[in-house]
Amino acid sequence: MSKKIGVLGCGWLGLPLAEYLLKFGHRVSGSTTSESKISVLNSKKITPYLLEVSKDGIGGDLSFFDELDLVIIDIPPGLRSNPKKRFDLMIQHCKQACINHNIKEVVFISSTSVYGNQSGVLTEESPLLPESISGNQLVSCENLLINTPEFNTTILRMGGLIGADRHPVFQLSKKTFVDNPNGSVNLIHLTDCIQIISSLINRKIVNNVYNCVTPYHPSRKKYYNQMADQLGCKPPIFSGINTIDRQVSSDKFTKDFAYHFKVQNLLILS
Repeated sequence: MSKKIGVLGCGWLGLPLAEYLLKFGHRVSGSTTSESKISVLNSKKITPYLLEVSKDGIGGDLSFFDELDLVIIDIPPGLRSNPKKRFDLMIQHCKQACINHNIKEVVFISSTSVYGNQSGVLTEESPLLPESISGNQLVSCENLLINTPEFNTTILRMGGLIGADRHPVFQLSKKTFVDNPNGSVNLIHLTDCIQIISSLINRKIVNNVYNCVTPYHPSRKKYYNQMADQLGCKPPIFSGINTIDRQVSSDKFTKDFAYHFKVQNLLILS
């Protein structure tokens, strides 16, 4: 069943996602904050809209929201570089826009940072104990959307996002010390992000939460040293402090959707 879908935020994940959804007969609109990217969206047959969401509201062409069946909210919080940013207010404006335009289905891209630094196997039933500013705001955003009666929201808690042109080892190699060497990695490849979202929207969206993490959990030290060698960058220097081993489980999604991860060996990035 084809849908008219709005991808709010055509960035690293949103742009290839929008391209992929077009292949299956969906009508796809995409938002960008950059005028120069309008031509990129046009060239890929994605209907482009210039929009910018801020704590004060949504500026730009609000006709983006017109007659959409579903909105995928894929706006990066950006709180590491700007800790005072009010991402919760930004999502509040997105929520109101969806209500105003009578949109009935929303998918929100969240993060496993909502679980904080708990140990053990974490499922969707695990308590939310965020420790970062980003994690705390994401919890607020999740609650804001899933408790809105005017539309249904499915929340996808993504692990660390990686792909051919994106990997955390590049940043880790620049740090003086990296802690938690024996903790497990909880990552997901871009290919599986796109496939999971596509699988989800082929059904009716209901109020639900899913973890999205590849079931591949070597230790951080082993994995990042292997990746540094493969990518030709300086290996991270690990310290033995703050050893926390957590593995975020995606069993709920794989069972509900009979899903098999496409990139299970995260040493392969292409």
